[in-house]
Parts: sequence; structure tokens; C-alpha cells
Amino acid sequence: MTMRMANRKKRLYLVIAWVFLFPLAIWTATQMTNNHSEMNFIDLGIISLLAIVVSCFPIKVLSSNISFMSGINLAVFLYFGLAAALYMTLLSVIAMFLSLKIHIIKEYYRYMANTLMFSWIIICESTVFHLLGGDIGAFEVNESINLIPVIAYVGTGLVLNHVAIYLIVKYLYEEEVAFFERDAVWDFVSEVLAIPVGLMLFVLYSQLGRPGIFYVGLPFLSLSIIINLYHSSQQINDALQKASEIGQQLSEHLKVNHILDVFIERLIGFMNVDFAFIYDADAGEHLKIIRQYESEEGILTAVPIKKHEAISGRVWATGKSIRYSKLRAWRKISELFFQGKAQSVLSVPMIRNQRIVGIITFASKDKHAFHKHHLIILEILANYLAVAIDNARNYESTKLKSEQCPLTGLYNYRYFEDLLTTMYQNYEYFRKEFSVILLDIDHFKKVNDTYGHQSGNEVLILLAKRLERFIGDRGTVARYGGEEFIIVLPESGERECLFLAEQLRSVISDIGFEIQNDLTDQMRHNIYITASIGVATAPHQGEDALTLVRNADRAMYTGAKQQGRNKVAAYVG
Repeated sequence: MTMRMANRKKRLYLVIAWVFLFPLAIWTATQMTNNHSEMNFIDLGIISLLAIVVSCFPIKVLSSNISFMSGINLAVFLYFGLAAALYMTLLSVIAMFLSLKIHIIKEYYRYMANTLMFSWIIICESTVFHLLGGDIGAFEVNESINLIPVIAYVGTGLVLNHVAIYLIVKYLYEEEVAFFERDAVWDFVSEVLAIPVGLMLFVLYSQLGRPGIFYVGLPFLSLSIIINLYHSSQQINDALQKASEIGQQLSEHLKVNHILDVFIERLIGFMNVDFAFIYDADAGEHLKIIRQYESEEGILTAVPIKKHEAISGRVWATGKSIRYSKLRAWRKISELFFQGKAQSVLSVPMIRNQRIVGIITFASKDKHAFHKHHLIILEILANYLAVAIDNARNYESTKLKSEQCPLTGLYNYRYFEDLLTTMYQNYEYFRKEFSVILLDIDHFKKVNDTYGHQSGNEVLILLAKRLERFIGDRGTVARYGGEEFIIVLPESGERECLFLAEQLRSVISDIGFEIQNDLTDQMRHNIYITASIGVATAPHQGEDALTLVRNADRAMYTGAKQQGRNKVAAYVG
């Protein structure tokens, strides 16, 4: 709230300054112009159109813009004087802001700050120009141009422009910015290139009149259009290259969560994404959110979406991508989402085997954040993502089957052995002991002989569920083989493990197991079983995974089975 009030106060000061200083700048420029009668308003109109086009379509070099607007401004100043140059500058600034889609009402302070700044900068430029003996008016063939005032005019504008923009960004917009950045170099290059352009336009217009404007303007406009078209194609090529790299990275991961992490991380860096939803379209009649991202917490709203509902539901129903540039265009469709914080929205289907398997929806706080090439790239990456997720799910399913006991659903000993080996490796760093519990059902053969092997399997399944419920998140339960089960307890010493094992013995023996007699009467029976349990703690009772399990096995047989069964015994050694 304090920051908002501070911003309001600064903008109020700006409005007051603009109301008094901007008209003063216009009056000053008018008073400093001596050749009002020589104004050719038709030619000025043509030059104004040229200035507008040049401002809206700067030449792209690498990631920076080079504009010859300063050259046009210089030519107008040298021929028509300060008032015309000021008019041309203000027109160019407004045209540039409108081309950048800066709202003239909501962001009025940007227009005010820049028109005020450029007005007084050009007055300072004119003052320096005249102090150094510069003259205004048409160029005569038998005369030479005094370059010192011209260079001083351009240099004064460059320095004052840089300082003023730095102060505006830092103190009005409250953004952290270095005083000297790479953009300053390109500003200098732009100004240097603008001098010969401005002088050329000034000389040709002085000698040829109106045709001179076209002799200079048309070639530079053509060059600007050609370079911008090249830059656009290069931008698309770069985007396709990045898409290929992201697709390659997605294929390198075999876990769905890792794939989604990489996708979101790379795309929010590649596009201007503030909010993101990734939906699974195979989860029933509603889209299921499998990943979401928000740059500002507490904004996204998880609302069930059916086909034809909201933006994502429309994409799901039609299979066609959607792109919006302003909130006004989609507010009524998805008014429950983003809480009015988003402007631009991009939504594409994920297609696998000619079937829609998911939806990706991105949103940005900025208007016109997503362009056509962003849509093309996201459509390509959506299909990459669909393939990567499908492959990962197949891998995870296959891996789970190889690590899971098909009867009980517990992990098998293969998985357990890998887990135990990893825990030994981690011990080297964390130095925290851990324990294993090995249990064997007593007289299990009698259960099979009395009730049948199917009933015996039912006992194993029920016991596995009971063990999982009892252990919970305190450890990992696995089927060791036959009627044996094994449990690992991270960060558990011998005393704690013994106490837990004794509780576990009671949980097994005190509560019956309801099974069906598969051999005789086919009736349900409630039977009771017991288990012999052995305990060993690492690393003191086993220097590696195999030794630890072997010692727990010895404790079970010598300390529990041979001592009458239904007991708990710890390894001694």
C-alpha cells in the first residue's frame, strides 16, 4: 500500500511538472525559431509520415534496435528550425509508444515523462548548436556544412537522453538498472549512423525539394523492411532450434514429474509466461491438472473443466489452438481463472496417436505477450511433451512391475536390495544408522494344507496390507520371498527398532485374518497366525546390505524360531 501511495505521489508530481513545463517547452521552442514563414507544411507532413514509419519499424541488429529517427530530426532541425524538430520528435515518440501497444490512458505517465524529457532535451541541443555558431536554413551548393555544431547537437542529445532515461527508469518506474549497459553502445552507434543520414536528407531536400525526401526515405524504408523480415525469419529459426533442444531434453528423462519440471522451467524462460496449466485429458469427463505454475502465489484457481468450458475446455473439444492478446477478448470465457491478473493467453492441445491426451495453457500479465511463432513452437513442443510423458509412463509401469510382487503389491526383494545398497551409500555422508526387520510366518505350511494354497495367498495379501498400514511412512515394506517379509526403517536404532518389532508381532498375532476355506466347505473363517521376527541395525551389525539381511535372518531363526516362535530377537555380534 505504501509503495502504491508512493507511486501515486510521484505520478502526481509528474503531472504537475508536465502541466507547467511542457507548455513552457513549446513556447520556448517557438520563440527560438526564427523562420516560421518558410515552413512548408505539405513537405513537413510527408517527412512526418516517414518519421512515423521509421519510429515504428526500427532496423534490428542482433537483439537491439537501430533507428534513423535522429537523422530525420537533425535534417528537420537544420532546415526548418527548433519548433518543427520538436514537433517531429514528439510525433515519433507517440508513434513508437503506440506501436509498442502502451496504453495512452492507463500508462499516461510514460507519455508525459517522455514528451517532457524529449522536449527539453531538444531545446538543450538547439542551444548548444547555436552557441557553437550553427546556422538554420537551406543548404547552398557553394557553402560547406559546419560539422562541429552538428556533432555537438547530436552528442548533447545522446548524453542527456541517456541520463534522463536512467533517472526516469530508476526513480519513476523504480526499476533497478545499471547506468551504463550494452544498449548505450547501440544508442551511440545509432546516433553516429544518423548523422550522415540526416545530412544527406538535409542537403538533398535543400537542393531538390520534395523529391529529395523520397530519394532518402524510400531506400532506408526498403532496407528497414527487408532487415526486419530477415530478423523475423531468424527469430523463428532460433525459436525452432530452442524447441528442438527442449524436445531433446524432454526425451532424456524417464520420470513424468522430471519431464514436467523441465518443460515448465525451459518454457517460462523462453516465453513470457506468468501462469501455466498442464492438463491430462485422459482422466475422465474433466481435465485433470498434472502441473501448474504461477509467478505470483495464490492466483491460479483449480476449477473442474469439461469440454467446451473455459479456454482449455474449448481447445479440448475442438482440437484447435487458441491465442488471445488481451483480457477483454476472453474475460467472459474464463472469468474464474487468473483473478484478472492475466492478459495474454495461449492454449494448445497435446496430441498422441491422433488423439488429444492433454492441454497446455499459458498466460501472461502483459498484453500481446504471445505471437504467432510462439503458438507454432508451443504446438510442436506439446506433441514432444505428449510423447515424452507416454514413454515415461510406460517406463514407470514396466519398472514398477519389475520391482513389485504381483501377489501382494509390495516391493520385491530386488527393489529392496537396491534400496538398502543406496542407504549404505548415503550413510557415508549422513552417518545415520538404520535397521531392518525380517519376519517369517510361523507354521505357514499348515495354513496351506488346511485351507488350500489360494487361502494361503489370501493370508499373504492381508498381511502385506496390515504391514503397510502399520509401518506407514516410517519405513519401506517388501516381500522377501515365500512367507517372509522384510522392512527397512531409516534413522532407526536398535532399541527403537526392537520396540516397533514387538508392536508389529502383536499386530500380527492378536488380530485374526478372515479367509475363505478353499479346500473343504468354501466358508469364511477367521484364523490367527504368528510370526518370528529378527532385527539388525546398520552399520554395526552389517557392513553391507547382504550381511545386514543375513544377520537379521540369523536373529530370526536362532533367537525367535528356535526359542519357541512368535518372538522378536535382535542380532548379537
